Amino acid sequence: MRIPTLRTALLSTVMAVAAVSASPAWAVPIQVAFNFVPNGTLTADTGDVTTATTITSGAPTTVTTILLNNIGLTTGTTTVLTSPTPVTLGSTFTKSFTTPMGSFLEDLTVTLVTPGASSRGITATGTISQTAGTGFDPTPVFYSAAYTQNGGPGAQINASFNNSTVPPTPTPEPASLALLGSALIGLAVYRRRRRSA
Repeated sequence: MRIPTLRTALLSTVMAVAAVSASPAWAVPIQVAFNFVPNGTLTADTGDVTTATTITSGAPTTVTTILLNNIGLTTGTTTVLTSPTPVTLGSTFTKSFTTPMGSFLEDLTVTLVTPGASSRGITATGTISQTAGTGFDPTPVFYSAAYTQNGGPGAQINASFNNSTVPPTPTPEPASLALLGSALIGLAVYRRRRRSA
């Protein structure tokens, strides 16, 4: 058995460091979660948010609250949302913004539409990528918008937008909660009978 000399060990270490430094830089996932709001007028193509196929972006839109951030995003950052923004299931659109760490683009597809009596909510998923600057990998992103038109068709439209690389927490369906409740009640009755016996 041959014991490595100090020279051999040193040479191996230098070669390993050189191999690591010659490899491409390791990028990190984008971590961001924020709310933003429109500052301009919103208009639905049909005049009614519940039947609209597109709604203008309300540009300029600005970041109001930041919940998670590793990309240098600041409150007041202007975001550019496709305008008019499609609000029908399966439609696609983009959103972009720039921070001191680079420019970012989101490619989004509407995956859920929830119309109400005088409102419309949409959820979209896609990918956020760094288009200028380096250091960040493309990352899944989740977007939601809530539009309300309390005065009915033709009235002012209000909106709020949310963006996050953290998947939304699913809300249990009422049927699932009822099933869970029934199971817990059954378990309690079973335990009580066992104790009585």
